[in-house]
Order: sequence, then structure tokens, then C-alpha cells
Amino acid sequence: MAPLNSGVNIQVWDDHQKNWVQLNKIYLEEAKIYRWRTRSKESFQLRMQHLSLPMTKTHEGWEGVFETPSQSGMVSFTVSTQEDEDKIENYIYTDHRKLTEKQYQSLLEDLLKEASICFQQSGLETNISASGFIREYSMLQWMYIESTIYKLRNTFQKIEAHPLRNLRKEEVLMRRERVKSVTPRTIAWIERYGESFGATPTKLPSHIQTTKVEETFDVYENRVIFLQLNELESLLKTYRLINDLDIQKKATQYLDWISLWKKAEFLQGLRPLSGRIKITQVFRKHPVYRIWYQWFLSLYQFKTITFDIEQKLSLKDTYLLYEMWCFMQIIRTLRELGQLNDTSELFTKKDGYYFLRLAENKESVIKLNNGGKLIYQKIIQSNTNPYYSYTQRMIPDIVIDFQNQLYVMDPKYRIPANLPMALGEMHKYRDGIVARDEDTRVVNEVYILTPTECYMPSDKDFYDVGFHERYRMGAYCFSPGETNEFFKVWVEKIF
Repeated sequence: MAPLNSGVNIQVWDDHQKNWVQLNKIYLEEAKIYRWRTRSKESFQLRMQHLSLPMTKTHEGWEGVFETPSQSGMVSFTVSTQEDEDKIENYIYTDHRKLTEKQYQSLLEDLLKEASICFQQSGLETNISASGFIREYSMLQWMYIESTIYKLRNTFQKIEAHPLRNLRKEEVLMRRERVKSVTPRTIAWIERYGESFGATPTKLPSHIQTTKVEETFDVYENRVIFLQLNELESLLKTYRLINDLDIQKKATQYLDWISLWKKAEFLQGLRPLSGRIKITQVFRKHPVYRIWYQWFLSLYQFKTITFDIEQKLSLKDTYLLYEMWCFMQIIRTLRELGQLNDTSELFTKKDGYYFLRLAENKESVIKLNNGGKLIYQKIIQSNTNPYYSYTQRMIPDIVIDFQNQLYVMDPKYRIPANLPMALGEMHKYRDGIVARDEDTRVVNEVYILTPTECYMPSDKDFYDVGFHERYRMGAYCFSPGETNEFFKVWVEKIF
């Protein structure tokens, strides 16, 4: 790491490594408290996202703590002294207690996959594009790049440290004084062709053909890496043209990385692969090249489905992505049960294209059999029909409306430590939403959807089917990569 202009070196305590780590290299997670220190004794100011952090003076320098927000994405620290200022950037990763990075990517893939199926079933026939992007590019692809580019950078650094290479043998003719070793093959050549180069019984020829062994990085996998770097560079240049300052800035930063990577020693003199990429044993089994190959494999999956979400979905809003994913998983469950009737309202048309219509505070309605509806972000207030709220404006995340009964589901990516308190909030839906015609309560059951099961020390099991049947409320675990059999049984009972 280059010396900072301010001369203030910030170190953070890493609970995993049990060691102090540089601020720009520490692995940060959501909603976690970190201790920091510096040996510098001069006065300075430390800010995180432009907010000043408290600090305490010690005999050795300064120390303090900071807490990461309940969001994932880029975070910037600023160290300011009277003479100079340094900006340090890092990345806050998804809370591993809630979702792993692999599960996070699974959210994106599952959401797009189910959207594609719904679009095909809706009977709509039109081009599919991404809002504000040319074809084959989408906001979800950008989110994938943004959330995993640091993983790709670390992978490239490992490849650069130990790239694949092989020994290339070549028969060359060189002056005899430059020949370093004589093999039986060399002796055989001298006996056969030596006279042509002045050989006599007492004198060696002036030139001798020998085998030259040269180490080279010109292997198939390295040529693939070169090709993929060029393709990623082309992608990022496209995203840099998007009318979004944040995306433009980050795309420019990533392009600088790519430019630097292409100057790596092992790529010099190579030609990028031309033609179709095939998976080799190296890409299957090599611990580092395999990760590189899988990263690009996932990147190109977004090309096959170019739906986009109408609003810009920031990477940091993990909770919003989880809400959308839960909604699409419920659609999948209803589809498997044969309950979907019309999914066309899940899409909105703009400039001749259809887009996936999922956004906060905008109702998205799926029509079900027998007059039922599945609604995302349903708005209920004093002047809405056929249901209204006599207390406050309510926007339950997911609602099943069937035979004048509502079933409310509230995805909670980050649930409070006290699950009963979170469920207590659901009573506002049970009691505060009524039918306008009869002034009767219409919310039959309410449930929280969580990525992990959070058991209480008491004997209450809010995930238990018996608890659900007795109290008509509770929680279901919706985790990427896992089946929702208990939830499917419950939905089947409704219909």
C-alpha cells in the first residue's frame, strides 16, 4: 500500500484473523461494530460516508469504533489533517448470518428465471430489453458485476502470482559455442549433417542443431482470460454511457482495473482466443482458474434473459431484492399448483418494450384462478376500495386476495433480535384492514418470511405448522437454494 498523503495509517481489528488489518483491506460486513486505531499522534478527522467518527486519544495515538450500516455496497472513509486529505474505499459485504454471497447471486438468478417463465405464459409477443440499456445489458447484470468485481480482482491477483505455463521445445540451429548441453539427439545430428557445417574428425561443426527449451504462458486458459477481459472491457464501456453518475463512476473505475490487468506479464505477447470457449480440465479442477471461469459463466447468464426492473435497484438495498425474490418464489409456487391465470400485469410496456414491473409503493397484480389475486406492495389507506385502513396508510409487501380474505406476507431480510416483536407489528394488518362494505376484518393470516430460521429461547416455535394453525400467524423460512414445501402445503390449503 502506498503511503497516505496525510500520514495517518488506520488499522482495523479483524475478529476472524485475530489481527490488525489496513482499513482498505479489512473484510467488512453489514451491521457490525469494528475497532480501529492509528499510531499517528497528530490531530486529524476520520469520516465514514461524510459523517465524522468519534475517537479517543491514547498514549500510542488515536483509537475508536465505527458501525457499518445494514446495507451492502461501497463505503468511503476520509482522513483529513490540516495539510492534506486521504480517501479510502472498501466494500461492505452481505451479512453472512442472513445471506451468503452465493445465495445473493441465487436471488438474482431465480428472480430472472421466474420472470422469463411468467412472460412466456402471459402470451405477450414483443422484444425484451432493459430500461435505459441496449439489448443484452441489464441492471441485474450490472448488479452482479458491482457485487462480485472485488472477488474477480482477488482471483486475478492469484492467477497473476502463479499463472499457468508450459515448456515449449524447439529445434534451432545455433553457433557451437552457444550450445549448453549435448544430447544423443545432438550427436546424431552432428554425425549426419556435421560435414555441411565444416565438421572434421577432430573439429566440431560451426553450427549445431539443438533443442531449445523455453517457458511460455501461451496456454489455452490464459488466452481465454485475455478474451474475457476484452469482453468485460466492452461491457463496462457500455455501462459507462448510461445516464447514471454512480454507474458511470464505477464503470470507469473498473475499466482502469481491466486496463491494468491486461498489462500483466503473463498476458504479454498472447493473442486472445478466437472462437467458442470450451471448458477444460483446468477450468473444472484448478482452484483459482475454476473460480475465474465460473464468474464469467454467471455473468453471461444475464444475457439470455434481459428483463429489467423499471426502477433502479441499488446494490445496497439487499432487503428490497429479497422482497422481490420472495414474491417471485410465491409466483413459482402458485404456478406449480396450477393457480396462475394471468401474469400480464406483472409487466409494463414502455417505448415498445416490456419490463418487469416490481417497485416500491406500486401495486403489481397477478390474477389467479377463481378470482384470486397475488399483489406486490398493495396500498391500503382510508380512501381505497374494497379494503381500507381506519388508522394509517399500510403497504403490506405481499398479499393473496382470495374470496374476500387477505393473506399477508412480510419478507424480513434482517429480522429484529426479538422475533415476537416483529410478529407483533403484523397485528396492524390483522386488525387495521377492513372491508368497506361491511366494516369487517378481512386479513385471515399473516406471516413473516425470513432467510434463516431464528428460534426463540422460549418454547414458542413460530415456524411450526401447529403454531400457524392455532394462531393464524407465524414465520416461514425463505432461503435461496432451499425448497419451501411447508409453505406450498399452506398455499394449497387456501385454494
